[in-house]
Amino acid sequence: MSGYMLAVCVCFGLVAVGEVISYVTKAVIPSMAGALVLYLILIWCGMPQSYPETAGFTTIGDMAFLMLCVGIGTSVAPAEYVKNIKSVLMALVSVVFALVFTVGIGGLVFGFDTMLAGAGACCGGGAISGIAAINKLNALGLTGLLAVPTIMIVTVDPLGQPIASFVLRKYAKRLNAEDAYLLEKAAKKENAKPLRLTKAGVPYGSEENPSPWFRAWIPSKLEVDGVVLLGMALAVWAGVALEEFTGISSFLWAFLLGILGCTIGVFRMNLFDERSHSAGFLTVLIIGYLFSSMNGITPQSVLSVLPAIIALIVLSALGLGIGGYLSGKMLGYDPVLSAAAGIGIMFLFPGITIVSDEISARAARDEEERKFIHGKIAPSMYIMGNTGFLFGLLGTVTILLPILTKFK
Repeated sequence: MSGYMLAVCVCFGLVAVGEVISYVTKAVIPSMAGALVLYLILIWCGMPQSYPETAGFTTIGDMAFLMLCVGIGTSVAPAEYVKNIKSVLMALVSVVFALVFTVGIGGLVFGFDTMLAGAGACCGGGAISGIAAINKLNALGLTGLLAVPTIMIVTVDPLGQPIASFVLRKYAKRLNAEDAYLLEKAAKKENAKPLRLTKAGVPYGSEENPSPWFRAWIPSKLEVDGVVLLGMALAVWAGVALEEFTGISSFLWAFLLGILGCTIGVFRMNLFDERSHSAGFLTVLIIGYLFSSMNGITPQSVLSVLPAIIALIVLSALGLGIGGYLSGKMLGYDPVLSAAAGIGIMFLFPGITIVSDEISARAARDEEERKFIHGKIAPSMYIMGNTGFLFGLLGTVTILLPILTKFK
């Protein structure tokens, strides 16, 4: 029992140190990135690699990731995708640019199979897409390519989050300098559109009733933690069953079922965070699961694929950032924010939440400004992240990876 508790404390301690690193560096190194790099350094220095497994993270890690996908699907109201269709288009352009850069340009140098094996983890969804790619490669018998996505899923956050943070800080500083939140506060006084309300007085399309057409099925007072977690678990079960039936990744189905649940009134918004009150704990489980996936990584294995990994990170960041910047400029969005949101597609959740929260907290001078900056950053990050995850996972794991079997 003492060994189990020691393992739990070590894993929680690494996450805590990551948060301290983020605070000290003012989010230049986000907390997840700091925790993952620290774990890698410690196991190379001799720390036992059994801690994540002893703590139980490997057992429930897959479930936590799939529940995260359901939660991601509930992080944006369904109507917002329609209202922000330009953000959806920007995400599509960003992913296409990233795939052209990584698989197209990078494939000429490092091999199309190698670059495609790692593209899912850096062009749309981070660790989630990386794990989906590993599952697909195993199913296709392409085990020789597993090293690339395995290393990618533990490097995309440590390297991708600081890049997005750097770009977002520039945007946040500009809002700071312009006192933008004071100007918006004054401008807000004019617009008071009448809202369509449910019988309980809750607006349709709101967090409490995200469906624009149907009332929430479960009364708010009955939506306690256990009920919410049961709903997410049922969606995960359905997603796994649908993968067996269709061959399309359960990660993608879990995400789509989260959106569908909000659309028809089964789910309210933000199940992962505000509803289940388990976001912090599940985030630690996910990071702990990522710890365990790093155990097979040695300095030698890193060196052997390091050129391809660096190329994947650099080319995907360039593709996502340039795609986001150009499409944002063409569609009338702030190009710096759309570039940062494009790069956010690289690592998705919980990285997007972490980066958005930490940048808005570090850049703001008071709580009111923090909420304002977060309100400016988060919608673009979430919508582009969500739809970019959809496009990236669909394009790489579902469509492109199976093509590799034709060239075995």
